[in-house]
Amino acid sequence: MNSLTIQKGISYQEYRKLVAELILEHKTTGMKQTPELIEFTKLNEQRSNRNEKQFVLTHELVSLFSANTFNEYWVVFVEAWCGDCAQNLPAIYNIAKNAPGVELKIVIKSENLEEMHQYLTNGAEAIPKLVRVDKDTLSELGTWGARPTNAQAIAEHWKKNKETITKEDFEKELHLWYAKNRSQEIQKEFWEMLT
Repeated sequence: MNSLTIQKGISYQEYRKLVAELILEHKTTGMKQTPELIEFTKLNEQRSNRNEKQFVLTHELVSLFSANTFNEYWVVFVEAWCGDCAQNLPAIYNIAKNAPGVELKIVIKSENLEEMHQYLTNGAEAIPKLVRVDKDTLSELGTWGARPTNAQAIAEHWKKNKETITKEDFEKELHLWYAKNRSQEIQKEFWEMLT
C-alpha cells in the first residue's frame, strides 16, 4: 500500500463531517454530481446514523480484542453515495475503535483510483474495500469487501437475473437484509479474518 494513500486517509469522524457538509451543499463525493447520487448520499446519512446507534460488538470480538493488540492501519475505500458503504462503514468503524492498535483511514475511491485498481473485487471497483496494512512495514495483511457474504449473494443473484429483477427490488432486498442482520455477519467475518 502506498504510504501517501494512508497519509491522505481521514478519520471516520472527519469523513462523516465531510459528508454532512456535502449534503448541505447538495453535493456528494466524486466527480459525478447527479441528483440521484446526491439523494443516495442523503439516504445513506440516515442509514449510517441508524447503523451507528444499533451497533453492538459481539462477544467473540470483545474476547479477541481483550486478548490481542494489533499494529495495523485499516484503509477503507468509500464514496458517500454508496449504500453498501453506509451499511458497512459504521460497523468497520466500531470494530476498529475497539481493536487495540488499529487506526482507521478513510479514503475516497474516486480520488485514489490508481490505488483502488490494486484492490478490485471480481474485476470491479466494489466498495467499501478494506485493506489491512502493517503500520511498521506498510505490507498488506489482508483485505475485506465489499459486502458480507450473504449480501454479496443477493447482489450476485440480481446480476444473473437483471431481466426479471428490477434494480429497485434488488436494493430493497439488499437493504432489508442489512436491517435484519444488524452487522452480525460482518463482525463474524472480521473475527475470522483477525484470528
